[in-house]
Amino acid sequence: MSSNGKSQNMEVSVHYGAGGSDKEDSEGQVDMGEITPPGKDSKGGMPSLFERASGSWWNPKFDSDALENEQWKSYFPQTRRRFQYSLCYIIVACVAWCIFFGTSKVHHWLQLLAGTLVILAIVAVVLWFTFTKFYEQFYLHTSILVSATLCIGILLHFVLSKMELTTVAMFTASIEFILMMYTVIPMPLFVAVGIGVVHSIIYEVLITIQHPEAQEVTFIIGKVLLHLCIHLIGIHIFIMLQVRRRSTFWKIGQSVMARRELHKEKQVQEQMIHSLMPKKVADEVMATREDKTEEEVDPGQGKRNSKTKKEKGVIVFRPFNMNSMDNVSILFADIVGFTKMSSNKTAEHLVGLLNDLFGRFDKLCQENGCEKISTLGDCYYCVSGCPQERADHAKCCVEMGMGMITAIQQFDEDNNESVGMRVGVHTGKVLCGIVGTRRFKFDVWSNDVTLANTMESSGLPGKVHISESSLRFLDDEYEVEPGEDIADNRTHKVLVEDYNVQTGLYQVKHREDEKVIKTYFIVGRNENCTKGPSKVNTSAASPSLTPDNVAITVEGETTSGQAGDADNAATELLASEKASKSPGDIETNRADGKGTDVNGVTAAPYLGRHHSETSLDGTDVNSPINDTLMHHNLDDSAQNDLYILKCMKEDVKNKEFFYKPPISKLTLSFQSPTLEEDYRDHYIQDNQRENTLSSPRYHALVEIVISFIVFTVISICAFIMFDRELPWILVFLVSLVLEILVLIHAVTDVKCRKNKMDSCKNFVDFISRWYFRNFLGAIVASIPVIAVYSNISCGILTQSIWQDRFFSYSIMVALLHYCNFTMLSSWMKSILAALAGVVLIVLLSVNICTFTSIAKDVPVVWNATNISTNYDVQTVMSNVTRFDYLFSGSHQLQYEIILDMVLLLFLVWFLNREFEINYRLSFNGDAQASANKQQMQRTMDQADWLLHNIIPEHVSKQINKMGVTKYSKNHKHVGVIFATLVNFNEFYDEAYQGGKEYLRVLNELVSDYEDLLDEYRFKDVEKIKTITSTFMAASGLNESNRAKNKHPYAHLFELMDFSVEMQGVVQRFNESIFNFAFELNIGYNFGEVTAGVIGTTKLLYDIWGDTVNIASRMYSTGVKDRIQVPEATANLLGEMYDFEYRGTIPVKGKGDMKTYLLVGKKPGAEWN
Repeated sequence: MSSNGKSQNMEVSVHYGAGGSDKEDSEGQVDMGEITPPGKDSKGGMPSLFERASGSWWNPKFDSDALENEQWKSYFPQTRRRFQYSLCYIIVACVAWCIFFGTSKVHHWLQLLAGTLVILAIVAVVLWFTFTKFYEQFYLHTSILVSATLCIGILLHFVLSKMELTTVAMFTASIEFILMMYTVIPMPLFVAVGIGVVHSIIYEVLITIQHPEAQEVTFIIGKVLLHLCIHLIGIHIFIMLQVRRRSTFWKIGQSVMARRELHKEKQVQEQMIHSLMPKKVADEVMATREDKTEEEVDPGQGKRNSKTKKEKGVIVFRPFNMNSMDNVSILFADIVGFTKMSSNKTAEHLVGLLNDLFGRFDKLCQENGCEKISTLGDCYYCVSGCPQERADHAKCCVEMGMGMITAIQQFDEDNNESVGMRVGVHTGKVLCGIVGTRRFKFDVWSNDVTLANTMESSGLPGKVHISESSLRFLDDEYEVEPGEDIADNRTHKVLVEDYNVQTGLYQVKHREDEKVIKTYFIVGRNENCTKGPSKVNTSAASPSLTPDNVAITVEGETTSGQAGDADNAATELLASEKASKSPGDIETNRADGKGTDVNGVTAAPYLGRHHSETSLDGTDVNSPINDTLMHHNLDDSAQNDLYILKCMKEDVKNKEFFYKPPISKLTLSFQSPTLEEDYRDHYIQDNQRENTLSSPRYHALVEIVISFIVFTVISICAFIMFDRELPWILVFLVSLVLEILVLIHAVTDVKCRKNKMDSCKNFVDFISRWYFRNFLGAIVASIPVIAVYSNISCGILTQSIWQDRFFSYSIMVALLHYCNFTMLSSWMKSILAALAGVVLIVLLSVNICTFTSIAKDVPVVWNATNISTNYDVQTVMSNVTRFDYLFSGSHQLQYEIILDMVLLLFLVWFLNREFEINYRLSFNGDAQASANKQQMQRTMDQADWLLHNIIPEHVSKQINKMGVTKYSKNHKHVGVIFATLVNFNEFYDEAYQGGKEYLRVLNELVSDYEDLLDEYRFKDVEKIKTITSTFMAASGLNESNRAKNKHPYAHLFELMDFSVEMQGVVQRFNESIFNFAFELNIGYNFGEVTAGVIGTTKLLYDIWGDTVNIASRMYSTGVKDRIQVPEATANLLGEMYDFEYRGTIPVKGKGDMKTYLLVGKKPGAEWN
């Protein structure tokens, strides 16, 4: 049985941008460097409006014209839609007023009706114009025209003295006009402010001129304050709408970028995972993989990641990916004469030659429908018909073998060498899958795999050696000649009970029958043979990875010394397991060194693969997407912006995504319950890393500040215009305290959120939850209305100085405050506004106070030109006039004020609905971007996890730091161990489920080894690979970790401790299984090694040199359940450990060597 599996589960920071020839890919190289983005002030200064804001509060826009223009184009449908809604609102209002004028027959109703119809006609024409293609070009002119029409229509009453309306109606109309200019009529802020302020000034001047009652100083001050309050609310709404719009646009752009990067990451991941295993197996592995972050703990804690040790007598099996397949052809190929070729070459040159040769083989693998498994030194092996079945599997392997012989002949000509190729092919059953949890890879196991290896070792150079099993699948398409029979290891094993004299126990043993199989050599193709395998879709098994996107080459640093005796430990392990390779032919050397790209192949997708450091190197997945996807760089911002816009145009096909979030049209709740829950909790989850006005906490702070200002203005107006009654004083004090507390809460949420959470987390969480925030928001939003209503008294309602009018003005302004707090439910705010409006309507409809007529004799003037234009004063008799009170319950124009109220409430409801949709859209964009980023992060983590099954983290970091894609390095004083279950073949039996359950046991044992690597005390130890039941590990390859140790040889002591712990693992494992005891031999050595990455489509990080070779021979010549070391190792480790001299033993390639066996650690031995 033959195998080779490896695994490692780590995380690493790598960076995009190293290599790649595709033009489109090069356009996508967006700078993502680690700089402080706009809107993120580490010192906690003033926030910017939104990400990439120009810095102007007065004119919110992006700092990029390209982004600003594209934002405008993307949101123009929404802008037009809102403007059309506003025009429809104006038309509805005009129709309502026409009905009112026609039914009430007020003074000069015909003139009022005619004027309203003119406005209606103009607005209707404008509404039609908005549906034309010319509107986008003349939108500003259209907005100014509508604004001017409304402004003139309202003010026309004061110019034509015969026109008569109540001042409450005029004031309400002005409020509605100003509010629409700031919110739904598209125009720049300075234009809206200019028109609005001019309108307010002219309106108040005309009111003051025509109404003596309005000339009181307190009345003028109060009206000025109310107008300031209106404009403040309008400007606040305008700015927040622009901020949220651009923030949403940016987040959508980032979401698109995240999806684009996610797509690239998946491509890179797919390439890497197919460097380890076929797609079918990869899907199974990724489906069972739990992506966990390694928990770093202080060294004193003793663990990096806690694991639960296996209890005695209990086995809890891990996930196991292994499949049994029949009719699979296995090919083993070995380079003949490699030892001679390597004897006079440096390690760098030798690996360059290996890369060149194996690159040719990899290409043949793809062309001939084979799945490369791995390389073991100069040994190359692959399969066909696995993991995807195909009928011509034997022919594929034969064609592959013949192609390899031709390729090595070409290799000899190109490099002036004289090596040959010995190829063996066998067909049978295999178990394919993965063993272990670290540095794993796809591999095949079975007795048939071992037999294929035997076919190679017993073959002849320049010929393909096949078994009779393979011949049966070739359909006489090849000419063959007989070869020597070989032993068939697929014998039937019979379980027998064996008594162990030493232990006095019975154990289960296998008794095998000996058989042989016939073999043949391929001489050539017959006439009926079609060259090459049949065209079968093998993409599911092994997608074609063209040389342009899968290769890797290595470039050595300084290396000293020769390749030693050029013996490859891995190949020797395989030979020792099977006893099938002949001496001298299996000697290889795996030296990583300087070479050229193989067949034009580059390493960009792997070693040159680059992520943003900020996105992988310790970044919280909940951090603002702006921090991890796209940092603004002034040097190349234009290029980055153009790339973002290009991606958005390509990916955002449905433009409604910019203004139609996935919400219910009635309730405005998200259609996804999970998204709705996230929306309601997003204030709690906001981590305050985004220092912009669009972030929830700054947004809430600004709204509370506006609320405080509105409350202050209303309070000042109440103090100067109304009597200071006790109810008002109490309401003012309570409201002031509440406003201050809420303001303090908002400020501290922004400035010292962490301290608040540390001191009173439960309380902060409670007041930040959705229902409590809405409850508190309802109270705060209603404070201005409550403040006005608390001043109501019969004294105010019956005064002759227009206190009742000012009371109505204040109510109208207070209703606008419900347009604030966009993070709260719009239905709740609209219902509260409606209740406040209903209260005013009730007060207008009922008589709650006693009204007295103040009459005096006045001359009756019948000249129409002298008739008072003040419709608030009614003529009831020819010579007596009296004041007509608004709240008398019988005012004949109470229905006019009710109509004003209904129209204002409808506008407030519409705006609240639009504001909540806008805010939910912003949240949805952020949620989409965050979800895409998290998915990309998971994909990156998986890709890194796969990458570090090939390349250790410390190697990746060095490669990234050097900015190269080639790597090899010499390390001195590196410890190497080989630990082998010498009796695993005796344990293994394919009679039961094809041997799968025996491999499951091996997987458990190897995984138990690997669990030890999580312990901090073994931080310098890393797994290299597994070969069948042999586990190879090394220590001291991570030089940065070595430098932190107090003792220069601490890593060697750690490796010895690790070896002892492995013996303990096997001992505990033996106690958990029935009637069988695994025997573990461990060989240990230290010295200089060369580490590097070798391979093309199947990358391999490995170490080689004399140190490795001697370590392998220490285990192969060792003693059962003991750790054997050479003399130099015993002398160095003797400081901490006791050894006993074993004697002199012959070591292949080295002659006689003195060896020692470990006795144990010396008492009190400590090194760190």
